[in-house]
Order: sequence, then C-alpha cells, then structure tokens
Amino acid sequence: MHTLVVYCHPRTDSLNHAVLEALLRRLDREGRSHEVIDLYADGFDPALSAEELAGYNDGVVLDSHVRRYQELLAQAEHLAIVCPVWWNDVPAMLRGFFDKVMLVGFSWEPTGSGLLGKLTNLATCDLYTTSDEDASFFDKAFVPSFIEGTLAQLGIGGLGEGSSTNRRWHHLGSVATAMPEQRAAWLREVEGRLG
Repeated sequence: MHTLVVYCHPRTDSLNHAVLEALLRRLDREGRSHEVIDLYADGFDPALSAEELAGYNDGVVLDSHVRRYQELLAQAEHLAIVCPVWWNDVPAMLRGFFDKVMLVGFSWEPTGSGLLGKLTNLATCDLYTTSDEDASFFDKAFVPSFIEGTLAQLGIGGLGEGSSTNRRWHHLGSVATAMPEQRAAWLREVEGRLG
C-alpha cells in the first residue's frame, strides 16, 4: 500500500518533525513505499488567487505544486497527515493545500445534494497532530469539521457507512507541559514500537 505523507510544520526542530521522522522509520521498517509532501520546504503558496478561483469550478490548475500534489494523491492508497492543531484547526498552510489542490473534478463532484468525493483510492488515512489542548477538547469541533467533514467529503477513507473507521486520528495533547518521557513514548507509538 503506497503512502503519501503530507507534512505541515515550518520548523525541522519541532515535535511534529520528530513525528514525521518516526512515521517514516515505521514505513521503512514495514517495507511500505511512500512519498512526502513537505509544504513549507516546497515553498507552497496556500493563498487561492483570484485567477485560481476563477478556474476553480472547471478544475483549472495554475500552480505547478498543485499539479504535482494531485499526481501524488492519485497514485497513493494511504494518506498520512502530520501537523499541529492551531486555534482548533489545521494550520493555514494545510488549509490552503485543501483549498487549492482539491479542485472540482479532481477530488469531488457536485451532486445537487452535497459533494461526491472522488479520492476513494485513498482507502485509509492517519492524521497525526499535536497541540496544547487535550484531544477531548476537539471532539465537538475539529473532529466533525476536518476528519468527518473535509476528509469524508473528499472520499478519503471511503464513502458511506463504516468508512469513518478508515480515518484514524492520533493526537498528543498538552504538549507544552508534557514530560520528555511522554513525548518519547508517543513517538515510539507513532513508530509502531510500543515497548
């Protein structure tokens, strides 16, 4: 199962970067092919321009990053996202990734009664996040909005009843006060080493 990892954090000395490295070690150890989109390292511009918005409903791609990202998404079977949760949502850079890359025709079609997600090739999705809030804080906003909203609408993790189990959220909260051993234990969990 080919995995596409979308990584969104500006600092390479961050806990999120350590999560990315742990995840890549796991994929390597399991012999799973993978590619990484590093939005900050790529210099991705998350702002949707007036010209891009004018062609949005026709699926017009004006940004070479968007074309490449769409190709990578189309080739993957598993999506992994690594990012912090800032102000109860994914960072603006990742939000812009969804705004610009998930064009009509590529990732969804209008049905007259909602969206029909087209990214069903991404049969499973793992979202790895960190924040200063405990995961329970996000149960009424972040989970329904991003995980069961955006990802589900795009068909990521499948469509219909029971597909929500294919979208898994892994979160380390209270990061500012977490002890080094708590962080290390979570990184081992991400890496798939529970001992």
